[in-house]
Amino acid sequence: MLHIGVDEAGYGPLLGPLVIGLAAFRVEEDEPGGDPWRAGVRRRLKGYVCRVSRNARGPALPVPVDDSKRVKQRHGLVGLARGVGAFAAALDQAPPAHLEDLIVRYSDRRPDGYGRAPWFRRLHHATLPTYPWTGPLEDRWARRGVRALDLRVLPADAPELNDSFDALRNKANVLGVLSATLLLSVLDRYPGEDACVVMDRHGGRTDYSGYLARVFPFAGVAPEAGPPGESRYRVMLPNRRLRIRFVTRGDRVSLAVSWASMAAKLTRELFMQSFNRWFCERCPGIRPTAGYYNDGRRFLDDVDGMLADEAIERQLLVRSR
Repeated sequence: MLHIGVDEAGYGPLLGPLVIGLAAFRVEEDEPGGDPWRAGVRRRLKGYVCRVSRNARGPALPVPVDDSKRVKQRHGLVGLARGVGAFAAALDQAPPAHLEDLIVRYSDRRPDGYGRAPWFRRLHHATLPTYPWTGPLEDRWARRGVRALDLRVLPADAPELNDSFDALRNKANVLGVLSATLLLSVLDRYPGEDACVVMDRHGGRTDYSGYLARVFPFAGVAPEAGPPGESRYRVMLPNRRLRIRFVTRGDRVSLAVSWASMAAKLTRELFMQSFNRWFCERCPGIRPTAGYYNDGRRFLDDVDGMLADEAIERQLLVRSR
């Protein structure tokens, strides 16, 4: 059974990319025909991963894997990098060294595809911090019945988002399309395998039957009973069965969502590192920004003269919604 988590980072800001993240595992069933939602991936990987409340400055293991905002608040960029590095170790890979490396490995996009904006033309300069390395984890996870399959990110910069907002006329629809694009790309890599998918809820929406019917136009979509605050569905395809839940704070119920959240957040943070480096080189003394609305407006005021001098169009960096 595949276990897949999808989450985003950067839905609300004025500046910088929106990044969708996805993590996928293959998990052995505890018993044939058992409840796949009770696979307990976090429980199986006890000793390798932990919640953010644990100290991340000690040994290489366990690695804090949790909601990306909590990890960033407690452990900074190094905490996010450790999480992504641990997943790389479970894929029998060394950790990525910089943003360009991360995109080449874990995205269907090309790094040079972001070159419309000059601040995203040197992505190899946005480097990951160093941290205690776990060593290879693939075989050790396999002994627990868990195999890491895929870690994916889909960054959408301001020009792409603005074009999408114009086409779809709705910000939540853009998030839905990008999330579906990433999910379908991974499902296509593993044809015929049943999957449990946990996705973050899109705004205040509670009914996703129409959304799933558009994503899987030749499938049967049936709602399932679930706890309050969740929307659950069964999707019947000719060669596989999907069970999909839309939840608020998906990291509480899915380790895959936690990893997806951390990958998305790390990617966005590195994009903003590249963004701030470019502007700070041209506006000495300017205060960097995380891109959220109020501080984003302050930042735009601070660089307004430079944008005019270099004839930079605002739609290259400012989102319309």
